[in-house]
Amino acid sequence: MPSDLWVAVAGLLWLGALFAVARYGERNPRALGGAWPVVYALSLAVYCTSWPFYGTITQAVRSGWWLPPTFVGTILLYAFAAGLLMQMVRLARKSNASSVADLIASRLGHHAGLAALVTAVAVMGTVPYLALQLKAVTMSFAMFRLRDGAATVTPWHDSALYVALAMALFAMLFGTRRSSAVSHNRGLVLAMAFDSAFKLLALLVVGLVVLQPADVVSALTAKPRDASGFPALVLMGALAMFTLPHQFHIGIVECRDARHVRTARWLFPLYMVLIALPILPLAEAGRAAFAGQGVSSDLYMLALPLARGEHAVAVLAFLGGLSAAASMVVVATLALSLMIGHHWIAPLRLRAGWGQAEPHDLRPQVLRQRRVAILAVVLLAWVYSRLLAGNEALADIGALAFSALAGLAPTVLVAVYRPRVGPRAAAAGLAIGTLLWGYLLLPQLAGLDLAALGPLAPRRLFGLLDWSPLARAVTLGIVANLATIVMVQRTRWGRR
Repeated sequence: MPSDLWVAVAGLLWLGALFAVARYGERNPRALGGAWPVVYALSLAVYCTSWPFYGTITQAVRSGWWLPPTFVGTILLYAFAAGLLMQMVRLARKSNASSVADLIASRLGHHAGLAALVTAVAVMGTVPYLALQLKAVTMSFAMFRLRDGAATVTPWHDSALYVALAMALFAMLFGTRRSSAVSHNRGLVLAMAFDSAFKLLALLVVGLVVLQPADVVSALTAKPRDASGFPALVLMGALAMFTLPHQFHIGIVECRDARHVRTARWLFPLYMVLIALPILPLAEAGRAAFAGQGVSSDLYMLALPLARGEHAVAVLAFLGGLSAAASMVVVATLALSLMIGHHWIAPLRLRAGWGQAEPHDLRPQVLRQRRVAILAVVLLAWVYSRLLAGNEALADIGALAFSALAGLAPTVLVAVYRPRVGPRAAAAGLAIGTLLWGYLLLPQLAGLDLAALGPLAPRRLFGLLDWSPLARAVTLGIVANLATIVMVQRTRWGRR
C-alpha cells in the first residue's frame, strides 16, 4: 500500500505540472496555434469532473446503463444543436460577456437585478458541485490511509478543509493573475486540455490493467436495472453545456472562434464515449468483488486496483480524480468570482462611490475582490460538504447541482432568441421556477415529510406520482419558468 505522504506528494506534483502547462500557454501565445480547435475541444472535458470519474460508476451500479445519461444528453446537444453553442459564442464575443450572467444581462436590457439573480442561482447550484469535488478527493485519499473518509471529525482535523484551501490557492494562481475578464486565457484552456487527456489516459489504464474478461462479459450481458430519472438526467446533460458556470466559461467565453465548435462537435462526443467505456465493466467488477463488504461504489475506481495489488494504477486513478476535481474547482470558482464581482460587489461599491475619488489604478482591488470571492465560495462548499452532504453518494450531489442549474436554461434561451423580452419577465420566471424546483426537491433531501399537505405535497403535485423527484422538480421548474415569462411579459410592468 502506498503511503499517504507519497500519494499527497504525487498529487501536489501533478497540480504543479498543470500550473506549469498553464504558464507555458501564457508565455507562448502561438503554441499549438494550428491545433487550437483540438485543444479547445479537449478543454471542454472539464465537464468530466470527479462525478463522471467516480460517481458515474455508482450510476452504472444502480442502472446497468453503459453510457451515463448525462453523457447521452451532452452528445445529443452537440449532434443536433451545435448551432446554438456557436450563436452563444458569437453573442458573447460581441458583448464582451465573461459569464452567463453577463450574456443574459447584455441581451435583456442590462438589468442589474436580473444579473444578480442569475448569479445567485449559479452560486446556489455550483456550491454543491464544488462540495462534491472536495468530498471525492477526501474519500479517495482516505482509501490510502485505511480510514473512512466520511467519518465525522472536528473542523480543524477535517482533511477536506485543507483540500479546499489548497484548491482555492490553486484557483487564485490560475485565474487571478490579470484583471481583464474578456481576454482569452490560453494558459487556462491549454491546462484544461492537458488535464482532459490525462483523465482519459488514467481511466483507460485502470480499465485495461484491472478488468478481467469476465468483467467485460458481465457488463456486455448486464440488463438495465433502474431507469428512473433517466430522461431528466439526459435533459440536464444537454442543458449543462451552457448552464454550468465552468462549462459556459470554457465552452463559450474561452472559445476564440465559433468555428472551433465544429471540431468539438465530433471530438468531444468521441472523448465522452471513450472515457465511458470502462465505467460499466468497473461497476460490475466492483459489485462482484465487494458484495457485502461495505465498500462504496464511488470508490470502486480505487478499491479494485488496490485489492488486486496494482498500487501504481491506484495512484494513477487517484491523480486522475484529483485532476478532474481541481480543474473543475479552478474554472468554476473563477467563473463565479467574475459573476460575484461584476453583479454583487461592484454595484454595491459603486453606489457607495467606489472609484469616483480614486484616480489610481483599480486593478489590484479588482483582483483582490476575485480572490476573496474564490476563497468564500470554496469555504462555503466545504461547509456544505460537512453539514449537508455527509451521507450522500457523489451521483446524488452531482444530480442536485445539475438540476438547480438547469433552471437557468429558459433564461439563457430567451436571452439568445427573444432579446425583446422584458428583463423583469425573465427575472420573474427564473425566480418562480427556482422556488418551485426547491419546493419539489429540497424537502425530500432534508428528510421532511410534507404528505399532510395533500395534493399540494411535492410528491403529489399535479398528479405526477410515477415521476422521480428529480424529474418532477426539473421539468416543472422549467415549465413554471417559461409560463411565468409568458404571463408577465403580457403585463405593462413585465415589458419594462
